[in-house]
Amino acid sequence: MRVRTDEKRQEIIRVACELFEQHGFDRTSMAMISERLGGSKATLYGYFKSKDDLFRAVVDHDIPEQSDRFMQAFLAGKDLRDGLIKLGIAYLTRLLSPMPITNMRMMANQPEDSTMAKVFYERALRPAWLRLTDRISTLMDQGLLQHADPWVATMHWKGLNEWDLLDKRLLGITKHTDPADIERAATLAADAFLKLYGVEQPAQRANPGTGKTKRKKASGKSKAG
Repeated sequence: MRVRTDEKRQEIIRVACELFEQHGFDRTSMAMISERLGGSKATLYGYFKSKDDLFRAVVDHDIPEQSDRFMQAFLAGKDLRDGLIKLGIAYLTRLLSPMPITNMRMMANQPEDSTMAKVFYERALRPAWLRLTDRISTLMDQGLLQHADPWVATMHWKGLNEWDLLDKRLLGITKHTDPADIERAATLAADAFLKLYGVEQPAQRANPGTGKTKRKKASGKSKAG
């Protein structure tokens, strides 16, 4: 009897992720995955009963991992505006890459009575957005953003970044998004977000991760972080 290991399971998820991204979900078969792994389909099915189960595992692995990376980018900003720009660039770069586009297209093609899309949203997507919501809520409590509904603010930030870039990728109008367009979208989104929720603090500058501030000569610009 073969012994299942977490290491093998993670290897299967990694290979499946690569193939889903290269060929799309529909064109990737369990046989292709087992061939890439160098094992048998029996071994693969010993870990995952179906391609749908494997896809859910890929999503459960990918989104939390990316969420960690996005938050690191946000916290690395020298001030709130810079952090928001870095976060926007990281988010859009990943969102518009092949794997997330494949995921969204697949979810959109599910029948209305399918539970896959609901599970995807509840287990992976919503928790990732709630993590950013918690960060925004903290910044509001620190007086670095205006008090408002943190979830609404998060969704405003999301919409400001996505523009029509996501629509064009989903509809196949563009196959690749120019990094310059991503940077421009992220920068304009950060500025618009701060116009909506920013707090006038001309004599302060703060890191979005710590909330610590230092005095600086007033520049006439709103600094919040």
